Amino acid sequence: MSEPLTLLTAFLLGFLGSGHCLGMCGGIVGALSFNNQGHHPLLIHLSYQLGRISTYGLLGAVVGFAGLWASQLHTDLMLGLRTVSGVLLILMGLYLLGITQSLVWLERAGGGLWRTLQPLGKHLLPVKKPAQGFALGLLWGFLPCGLIYSTLAWSAASASPYWSAALMISFGLGNLPALISAGFFATQINRLRQQTVIKFSFALTIVAFGIWTLTATWTKLTF
Repeated sequence: MSEPLTLLTAFLLGFLGSGHCLGMCGGIVGALSFNNQGHHPLLIHLSYQLGRISTYGLLGAVVGFAGLWASQLHTDLMLGLRTVSGVLLILMGLYLLGITQSLVWLERAGGGLWRTLQPLGKHLLPVKKPAQGFALGLLWGFLPCGLIYSTLAWSAASASPYWSAALMISFGLGNLPALISAGFFATQINRLRQQTVIKFSFALTIVAFGIWTLTATWTKLTF
């Protein structure tokens, strides 16, 4: 799964899911504009986003190693991983269309880890320097989110820590415009994202790519 098209898919997942991201991270993003001790708010925001996307990349590398290990251990494990990745893509597309909430259970699964990490963020607030923003972003990248976890599981099928990390970074860049402009252009971006034609076109593209992933996986097995 190293086709350039997958980077576009990952970006679209992030972009179309930006409304969900705003709901979960909008409060902390808005708070970054205050108490900056002379630092430009945009610099604080960028440092936070850099930390958040860095965590996504790190997590991507970890699951990529797991996928690589699975591919070397047994071909059936890789077949199962690719099948799961295709199913998750389809579910993500349907989730973004509002047809299903089947990914919510993934957020519950990560709740335990987040309850352990969340108190650490209190020591970084209020964010006064870019370094604090970066550290808070690193921490906030572990926020339990079904969309993030699904993308991680999907990216693991690449069986490459480098490519999986690239996919997760692309995902993070997809929701960057909405998060970085939460207090300025978020309304316009969200309006664009919610336009029926755009929303359905992008989400159906993700569903189609999931179907293609399943078809390609099982066609290779058959032939």
